[in-house]
Amino acid sequence: MSTTPKLDARKLREDFPIFEQLIHDHPLAYLDTAASAQKPRAVLEAMTRFYETSYANIHRGVYDLGERATEAYEGAREKARAFVNAESTREVVFTHNVTAAINLVAYGWGLDNLGPGDLVVVTEMEHHSNFVPWQYIAGRTGAEFAVIPVDENGELQLDELDAIAARGNVKVVGCVHRWSGSSPGGTSRARSSSSTERRPSRTAPSTCRRSGPTSTLSPGTRCAGRPESASSGDAPSTSRRCRRSSSEAT
Repeated sequence: MSTTPKLDARKLREDFPIFEQLIHDHPLAYLDTAASAQKPRAVLEAMTRFYETSYANIHRGVYDLGERATEAYEGAREKARAFVNAESTREVVFTHNVTAAINLVAYGWGLDNLGPGDLVVVTEMEHHSNFVPWQYIAGRTGAEFAVIPVDENGELQLDELDAIAARGNVKVVGCVHRWSGSSPGGTSRARSSSSTERRPSRTAPSTCRRSGPTSTLSPGTRCAGRPESASSGDAPSTSRRCRRSSSEAT
C-alpha cells in the first residue's frame, strides 16, 4: 500500500534564494504571496538564461533567436496544458497575472452569458480581485449579486446557501478555494487563492479549467478585450471586443 509523502516545507524553502536571508534577525517568512509570488531558483535561472541567450520577439522573428524564443514560449504552453490536463494547447491563454485572468473570464464570458434572473455568488472573504469584477459584471448585465456571509469565527455560513440559491439561477460561484472539478459540461476556474465555477449553459462560449499562471479558454471564445483593472474599486471598462473562431490560434 503506497502512501503519499508529506510536503517537506523546509526542502521546498531551499529552492527559494530569497529565504536564505534574515529579516530583523529572523528567517524570512513571506505572507504576501497572493500579491507577489516569490520565485524559486529554477525559475530565476531559466529567466536569466533566456535573457542571456535567447531574448527575442516570439511568433515574429524568423532568425535563430526568434525561433528559439518561440519554441521556449510554446514549450511552456505545452507544460501548462499537461499540468492542468487540458485537451489541447489551444485551451491555454497566458495572462500577465491572475487578476487579469479573472477579469478576462468575467468580461469574456460574463457579458455574454449573464442577465436578469441569473445569480452571481461570491463569499464575504473574497479578495477584491475575485469580488469587484463579478459585482460589476452582474450590475452591468442585470444579474443579481449575492454574498455568502462569514460568522464571527471567519467560517462561511453554509446554512445560507439554500436561501441564496432560491433567489435566482446560479451561474457563477466564486470562493477562496481550489475546486477539484466540475459537473459535465460545467466550468471551474481556480487560482492560488480563489476559484470560480459556473453552471452549465448551452450558450456559454468558453470553458476554463484552471488558472494559476495561466487562464484556459477554449477555441471559439468570445471576449470583451482587455478590461481595465477593477482592483482600484472604480468601475472597469473594456477597450475593445473580439470574437475568435475555432480555426484561429489561441
